[in-house]
Amino acid sequence: MLLFFIYLNSATILVPDKFKAWPIAILALVIIVRYFKLKTKPTLEIKKLLISIGFFLILVLSTAYSSDIPHAFKKLETGSSLVVFPLLFYIIAGDRNIFSENNIRTLKLTFIISLVFFLISTFAYFYFTEPFFSFKNTLEHYTNLVDIRISKYRIHPIYLSIYIGIAIIFSLTLFKENKPKTKYFIFFALPILIAFTAILNKKGPIISLAVIGFFFLIKNKFNFKKIVYITPLFILLAGLIVFIPRYKNENKFEELLEIGNNKNSSSGLRLQIYGCALQEIAKSPICGYGWGDVKTVLSNCYARGTSEELLKNNYNSHNQYLSILLSIGILGFLAFVYYLFYIFKISNQSNSQALFFLTLYFCLNMLTENILEREDGVIVIAFFLNLFLFRINKKDETIKQ
Repeated sequence: MLLFFIYLNSATILVPDKFKAWPIAILALVIIVRYFKLKTKPTLEIKKLLISIGFFLILVLSTAYSSDIPHAFKKLETGSSLVVFPLLFYIIAGDRNIFSENNIRTLKLTFIISLVFFLISTFAYFYFTEPFFSFKNTLEHYTNLVDIRISKYRIHPIYLSIYIGIAIIFSLTLFKENKPKTKYFIFFALPILIAFTAILNKKGPIISLAVIGFFFLIKNKFNFKKIVYITPLFILLAGLIVFIPRYKNENKFEELLEIGNNKNSSSGLRLQIYGCALQEIAKSPICGYGWGDVKTVLSNCYARGTSEELLKNNYNSHNQYLSILLSIGILGFLAFVYYLFYIFKISNQSNSQALFFLTLYFCLNMLTENILEREDGVIVIAFFLNLFLFRINKKDETIKQ
């Protein structure tokens, strides 16, 4: 049961929105009951737990000086995975059977398979159910349809792109293993994941993937075989980005050439948002404004500016680091940076490439999105980071079967 619900949490994209908390709750119940039934209790690492939940505890404290308490508690509820998953994996951290290589491989494959199924099935659904849609029309509109046409499973295209990036990272780590059947599946899955990355055409996740590919080669000392594997994937991705038909022929990467000229493009709006955020951070740099007040602070700044677009849509900071600085100031920001540094340190000491690349990938995406403040982002991040972090034992060696 424990393994089943761990796998189910990795396939969260197939769980309807209203029920995403249920697999987490049942997993917690199974882990707690199992812990009390164990005759020999596992050795627990309290330091790792405190570092993992410290950032969230600071967010809780910031509600004390938030003026919008209801909004602060709503955001804490959304981000509760940041404390729930560390606690759960802390309890089972010493269990060698749960964290065996075979189980971790199954976990990665479960995530990849569920995502590939979601991508193919939603594309087919739109193609066959949208009136008068050709294959080309489905390609053009898939990015918007996935966010509006499947109410119980809707997901913002940026977060779907991030999910695909995670699956590609898992595919690269699985490909290193000498498992023929797994390799055959990866050969099938990777082109699909690359194609949908190009269809969604989101700059942040794609650029982050390119950086991950570069670091993957560095980590593997520019091994010739790894270069042979990765180069065709990036050529395929670049080709699809250029040639896949777009709605009104709008390619998001063309915006990068217009930065500073078009203030209403996504890149132009982000620059204006960052300017506002930095202005407000300078006014309260030490402790910030509280976890519930960032929205109001930014809205007031937009009202003083010249962009009606920002005020009308009430944008968040679109940068997780700026949001943390606005919420809990430099002190909280340093706690968060130390947590990330700690993960990188542990991943390097244990040579856990999955943990290293996942953390780096999330760090890069946090430059353009508040991925810890949306359920679609925070559940997956908290689940996988803490699973791989607590899988590593006290001696900083990956537990093997």
